[in-house]
Amino acid sequence: MNDTATTAGDAAATSIPAGDGLIHVRLLPPEQLTLYQLNFKYPLKLISPAPGQRAKSLTVFVLSYGGGLVGGDQVNLRVEVEEGAKLCLQTQGTTKIFKQTPESPPTAQRLTARIHAGASLLLLPDPIQPFADSNYLQHQIFELADTTTDTSSLVLLDWVTEGRAARNEHWSLTRFESRNEVFATTTTSTSNTQRGRLLLRDTMILDTATDDIGETLRARQDGQTIFATIIIRGRVFAQLIAYITARYTNEPRIGQKRWDTDDDSRRHSAVEVAARRSGVLWAASSVRGFLLVKVSGVEVEGVKVFVRGLLSEVDGEGVPAADGCITAAFGEGMFRCLE
Repeated sequence: MNDTATTAGDAAATSIPAGDGLIHVRLLPPEQLTLYQLNFKYPLKLISPAPGQRAKSLTVFVLSYGGGLVGGDQVNLRVEVEEGAKLCLQTQGTTKIFKQTPESPPTAQRLTARIHAGASLLLLPDPIQPFADSNYLQHQIFELADTTTDTSSLVLLDWVTEGRAARNEHWSLTRFESRNEVFATTTTSTSNTQRGRLLLRDTMILDTATDDIGETLRARQDGQTIFATIIIRGRVFAQLIAYITARYTNEPRIGQKRWDTDDDSRRHSAVEVAARRSGVLWAASSVRGFLLVKVSGVEVEGVKVFVRGLLSEVDGEGVPAADGCITAAFGEGMFRCLE
């Protein structure tokens, strides 16, 4: 199969390698968001709904044929978000990772996104779902042009589930590795922009090999079925960062409180109280100008509800803020992966 798509007025589709893709978003005068380029080739598929006249952002769905990636598939996606533009990357369901065959290399997805000064990127996909005997590598690189006044803004959600529980797959994968790296960019004397200093690296590695004391991967997860990482930075999301920081600055250490009986439990939102009772665990920290949130749970739906409440800035009753900064900046429909 040899599907390729190109926009920006090119008469013929650009010749690109299998699995490669390009998304280039530009803001044209007076304030017209434009998908300047959209190229892809099988097994990658990119779909962008036509934006309305008053759209605050562009949305592109990153898909694969058949709803998943087979052993050996290699996907390389490059994203460019120019000054003033806003882009949301989503999927239309979990990305299924099929088992590795003896003759195939690990399945891999690589994303490189450059976020210019005054630009914003939301990466809100559905979870990765690695099937039994799958071997998957994900490497996502984000290049921020403005880290001085933080006008290059980013929200990243990266999460993985245990597999097909209905088929008794509980962390039955061979290996899963997801690495997120954020760099500042530098401009050389020849006006070329290059990747500069590493600002943040976050990696999750799950390996089915037993550890030194003989525990399997499934046993080491202690009943957790989903793990999520949220990374936030930038002026556009300053309100969200302040909201999360305020909520969890005074969180007690593990073992110091009983969440179901403490008198001050009323300060937690209804979403947070329900999350605690359903086994959701979370931690938030500030790292080199980023807000980093880790979440896990015994049920996928419980984690989804919690993460949506977090990103939509719910009040004490669990009602999303009407002026939540993601909705205010990007418009409605940004939380499809959390429904």
